[in-house]
Amino acid sequence: MKRKTKTSLIVAILTIFISNTPPVNYFLQESYSYQNKDGSFTYTEEPGKGLDFEVGQIRWSRFKKQNPNNPNKTLLRTFDFKPWRFWEWLTMLKDWERYSLEIAQ
Repeated sequence: MKRKTKTSLIVAILTIFISNTPPVNYFLQESYSYQNKDGSFTYTEEPGKGLDFEVGQIRWSRFKKQNPNNPNKTLLRTFDFKPWRFWEWLTMLKDWERYSLEIAQ
């Protein structure tokens, strides 16, 4: 029984580790999208095309500068936080700011 538990634990840890490596994670990654309250700003990450969270932050800053009278100055995420998606744990740790945004209603 002890050997089975140890083997299962090792397999689980290896699965989590391997699924968080860039080549595997690329195919399993969810699409992350953002908007402000009225939808006048929207952005969807496309990591394969270089459109990641940092690019979204730059575009959001540019939008606020170009639209100073827009009252909706809060960036919201349009996706749910799914901690059970273990293959995204590394991404969740690296880009926690993405998940700390309020969710759009």
